This record gives sequence, C-alpha cells and structure tokens, in this order.
Amino acid sequence: MSENSEQKKGIIAGRTPGNRTVFRPRVLILIACGIAVNFLLSTLVRQTDLPFYIDTVGTIIVTAVGGIVPGIITALCTNIINFTMDGESVFYASLNMMIAIATGAFFESKRIKTVSGKFMFILIISLIGGGLGSIITWFLYGEPSDSPMIVTIMEWLEDTFHMSIFGAHVVSTFLTDFMDKSISVMIALIVIGTIPEEIRETLMVYGWKHRRLTKKEQGSVTSNIKGHISIGMRTILTIVMSTFIMTIIVTWFSLINYYDATVEQAAAQAEQIAYIASTYIDPTKVDDYIRFGDRVPGYTETAQKFMDLMNSSDDIQFLYAYKPENNGCRVVFDMDATLPDGRFVPGVAPGALVDYESEFAQYRENLLLGDAIPTLEVHDEYGDYLMTYYPVRDENGHCICYAVSNIKLEVVSAFTTDFIGRVVLLFAGFFILIVVIGVWTARYRIVMPIAGMTAYAGEVAFMDDELYALKLKKMESLDIHTGDEMELLYKALCKMTSDTVVQMNDIKMKSEEISKMQTGLIITMADMVESRDSDTGAHVQKTAAYVRIILEGLKRHGYYIEKLTDKYIRDVEMSAPLHDIGKIAVSDTVLNKPGKLTDEEFAIMKTHTTEGRKLIESAISKVEGDVYLKEARNMAGYHHERWDGRGYPEGLHGEVIPLSARVMSVADVFDALVSPRVYKPAFPLEKALSIIQEGAGTQFDPKVVEVFMDSLDEVVKIMNKYKEA
Repeated sequence: MSENSEQKKGIIAGRTPGNRTVFRPRVLILIACGIAVNFLLSTLVRQTDLPFYIDTVGTIIVTAVGGIVPGIITALCTNIINFTMDGESVFYASLNMMIAIATGAFFESKRIKTVSGKFMFILIISLIGGGLGSIITWFLYGEPSDSPMIVTIMEWLEDTFHMSIFGAHVVSTFLTDFMDKSISVMIALIVIGTIPEEIRETLMVYGWKHRRLTKKEQGSVTSNIKGHISIGMRTILTIVMSTFIMTIIVTWFSLINYYDATVEQAAAQAEQIAYIASTYIDPTKVDDYIRFGDRVPGYTETAQKFMDLMNSSDDIQFLYAYKPENNGCRVVFDMDATLPDGRFVPGVAPGALVDYESEFAQYRENLLLGDAIPTLEVHDEYGDYLMTYYPVRDENGHCICYAVSNIKLEVVSAFTTDFIGRVVLLFAGFFILIVVIGVWTARYRIVMPIAGMTAYAGEVAFMDDELYALKLKKMESLDIHTGDEMELLYKALCKMTSDTVVQMNDIKMKSEEISKMQTGLIITMADMVESRDSDTGAHVQKTAAYVRIILEGLKRHGYYIEKLTDKYIRDVEMSAPLHDIGKIAVSDTVLNKPGKLTDEEFAIMKTHTTEGRKLIESAISKVEGDVYLKEARNMAGYHHERWDGRGYPEGLHGEVIPLSARVMSVADVFDALVSPRVYKPAFPLEKALSIIQEGAGTQFDPKVVEVFMDSLDEVVKIMNKYKEA
C-alpha cells in the first residue's frame, strides 16, 4: 500500500470520534451494569460458599466494550462496594484494576480472538488475581486462606511435593483462581458476543481529541528521536513519579500519625494495668512483704491477682511492684514471665535489691520522692517495652512503692506493619486509577496532538514542491479540538503553514520565471556565437541534450556517484550551451574557413577554450554564491582536453580533467561527426560511433564512452529530432 493510500485510509477510518468521554450517560450506565454484575455474582458466591469469586466478569465486559478507563473505574467501585460487605475487598482493588488493564491490552490488540490468546489472557489475569492475591492474603492475615478447596490442594501439595505452607498457599490459590478466571472469561465472552458491533462502537470511550492517527503516523515522530526521551515518555514519567511521590508522602505521614496514636494507646494501656495492680497492694504491709514475703498473710493472694492480671492480656510482658531506694529498688512482687522467643524469666524474690533501669535512672530522685513519672520506652536483653511506674500511696498520700507494668512494643510494631500494608494496598488502587487516567489524558490531549502536528509540519518543511497543497490539507484534516492552548497552537500552525504554502508557491513561480529567463539568455548568447559559425544546426541544443543523457547514464551505472548530484546534473546541462562561447574572440576568416586550417590558424582556433574560460570567469566574479557557471567555465576551458593528456589548452589527462568537460568532449565530437561542416560532409552514424569507440581510453573517458554507447536509443532520438527540424 502506498503512503498516500495508507494516509487516506487513516483519514477515512480514523475520523474524529466526537464526544467519547466516560461521562456520557450510556457509558455511565455501562459502568453501573458492570458493577452490578460483579456485585451480584460475588454475592451469589458468598451465599453459596462456592470456592470462587466470579467478581471480575463485569470488569472484563466493561473494559472490552467501553475501554480501559471505564474498566478500571468498574473494578475500583466494585471492590469499594464489596468492602462494605466483607471488610477486605478494597485491599484487592489494585489487582482487579490490573486485570482491567490486561483486558484492554488483549482486546485492543485482537489477541483475544485466538485460542492461544484466550489461554494467555486467562493465565495472566490468574497470575494477577491468584498469584499476587495470595501474597496479599498472607500479608494481611499471616496465614493461608481457609477456603476448603484451597486447603485441600495445599495439603496435597505439602504431602506430595513437601512444599512450604506459603508456597503451597500461593500455588493452590493460583490454581483455584485459574479455574475462577476461566469461568469468568467464558461468561464475559458470551455476553460480549451478544452485543452488536454498532452498539459496542457507540459505547467505546476514545481519548482522541482529533482525527485518529494511523500507527504509521503515530510512529513517524518517535522513530526520529534518537538518544532522547520523547515528550510522551516524559509526560508519563512525570505523572507516574509525581503520583508515586504523593503516595509515599501521604503514606509516610499516615504511618507517623498512626504510630504515635498506637504508642499513645499502648502507653495508656500500660498505665491502666499499673493502676489496677496498685489497687491490689495493701500499703500497710509493703515493708512486711519485703522482709517476709509469702509468710505474710495476704501476700500469696495478692501475688495471684498480679498473675491473673498479667495473664489477662498477651500484650503484658512483665508485672511487678518495686520500692525505690538510693541504691536501687526493693522487690515487693515480681511475676514469672515467658518471652515471645520462648525463654522463661523467673520472678525475683521479694526483698531483693535490683538496679534501676537505665531509662529510669534520671528519674531516681522523683521515684524516691514518690512523684509520678512518664511512661518510657525500655530496650534491654529481654526486648522492647513501654514501662509505666504507678505510685502506691498510704492513707496519708505518701508513696510506699510503685506498681510497674511492661507492655510489648512488638505489638505496636505489628499493628504499624499491618497498618502500612493496608494503606499501601488501599493507595495502590487509587494510584493505578490516577496514573491510568493521567497518562490517558496526557496521551490524547498533549502527546498525540503534538505528534500529529510535528509529523505534518515536518513533511511541509521537507516535502516536494508539488505536494504542498496535499500536505496542508492533511494537516487540516487532524481537526484538533482539545478546547485549550493545544487547539489554539494547532490553528496557528495551520495558518502559518497555509501562509508558507502560498509564499513557497509564489517563490516557485518566480524561480521558474527567472530560470526560464536565464536559460533563454544562455541559449540566445550561445546562438549569437554560433550564428557567426557557418556550421549551424542547433549544435548547442543537441550537445546539451547529449550531456544530460550521458550524465544520467553515469549515475545509473554507479559511476562518479559522489559527484553526480541532481544539482550538479542540472548545472552542467544548463551551462552546456556555453562551451563554445570563446569562439566570439576568433575571427570569421578562421572560424568559417572551408578548407584545412594552417598551423597558425589552428593555434588561433584553439584560443577559443582559454578565451571562453576567461569570459565565464569574469561573469562568475560578478556573482556571489555557488553558481552553475563554474561548470560552464570547466566545459568552455577543457572540452578539448584528451584522456591521454595530448589535448589542449593545458594537456590535462585522466580524471584531472573536470568531469563535465570529459562528458562535453564526447557530446561535442559526436555532434561534429554526424553534422555537416564547411570542411566536411556528415559522417554516417556507424562511422561516427566507431570513431567514438576507438577514442575510449585515449581521447575520451572510457566510462563516458561506455555509457554513451549504452544510451544510443536516446542519442539517436535527439539526433533525428534536430535533423528533421
């Protein structure tokens, strides 16, 4: 298919889709129906205890019919609604949104139409839903799913392949989800197949704000970007990175606030425990407890209350009562404890003197005075804790001892880890939504309009003169209507391009007029010189035509290819009529002598080469720039040089002779041979060609002769044309 037909097809098949936003009523109804399908099927599964979810059918249908943006909206809304029912679905929203993206990719590329494509699609969304989903489940709950089917498969995997619990959980969840997604895809494809193509077309949400570009047009700009990042990629990276950074910042501040709130709550719990423990202690018996321990009536009962209180919560690691002294604390009560790692820590006997914890050493004077002190974090060989000292006072308000509780900080860390995990999962869904919509909007409102304008603006700048109007029409066919600065830029570019086309057409017309005038002057000048020579017969026109034929033949054969540019060929052809301009300095007596010239007369005749070169060099000195007259000078001065170096005026040889002069040499001699002169009749064509061939490698450039002989058909046409004229 040609470029024009490809672009024409793109213009017809890719017309601007019009208002195809997600906010159209029919699209909103489609999304609502997709959410309803997901919710109803998932509710049915929950009510019947089936080992599946079937909560992505609506997402697949909406994405296939309406596009990726409606699909991810359907997925997110479905999980938010289901969250109100089960309290966990929202944390899996990112997975269903990724399934919507995968669905859009498969349906847009048409791979879903093949059996292998369907299998690959089911496999990929199962890896998303089952593989990643199983990891999220393990992270949220720290244990495998309790689904009977998953449990059965896990047990089989553990017994047969000796897999770990986590590995068996992941594999069994994936296998179960593969069956779930297979059913979901089959249901979705059946429903999609019942929707007429014309209805599906009206429901599809397009982002194009101008005529839809063909794939070739979309790639024409980015294919020329080498070593740099395209504006599309920069925009996408900006959206992704800014959204990611925003998510990290929000998550970080949420974590800090949650951690502080959790620590504050744990500190309140520690203080409450210490207060309760303080109420168990009889302040009048504290000194007896220290001296005699369990021999004092009521000691054992109080110790049991301490133990019961300690066992009432897994968060309590240590519970005891101390009486501060200058050198340390006297133990009143100290309960046995078991650390999280299984180590047993026996309680210290009453009356023993223990050191102050390093964190509380600074508060020793306060403790001796019976003051209240803040809850502090303690880090020792037993772990990390929040420790609270609560004073036990007598009836006069004097502090007798302190009840001390230790709450595990691991509990705070566990809560914090669980919190950050849930926040990340929650934000992941909104992150995907923001990125997809942001990238989608940037692509169709910025990247594609710029790509279209860049492609056609570049074509206008470098195109063939005859295609100006066509390229302008194609640019106008983009029909960008973003309703913002991009549309204003497009309209300004169209106007500028239109003005440029008008200017270039004017320049082209004037250039053509100047070129025709210039060519006419050259021909007239050459004819004036030739009219002094009785050997007329359109010599300058014929030699110019022969020169063009030879030059094009050399280029066709690949000879002197670095020299034979289009400009060079045009310059040589235009200046060819001036090759004998120097004859204006030769007297009529010598120029029109019917017989053979004497040596003196031939010497005068040879001066037409040097005189011609001087005339043209004088003209060149009066014109600035790279003018075609430089080749006219070469031909005028050197067209009588010979390949073997025996020519005149300078005896140049081989490729030292300018190429244009070597070409003119063959053209000039051939025309002289086949044309009548005052000193001879016209030679037959065969004899003239024989003389030319014999001169190859001596008088003429052999490559020029070869090309001349290969182009005889064209040469003969020119010869006969002017013979008849």
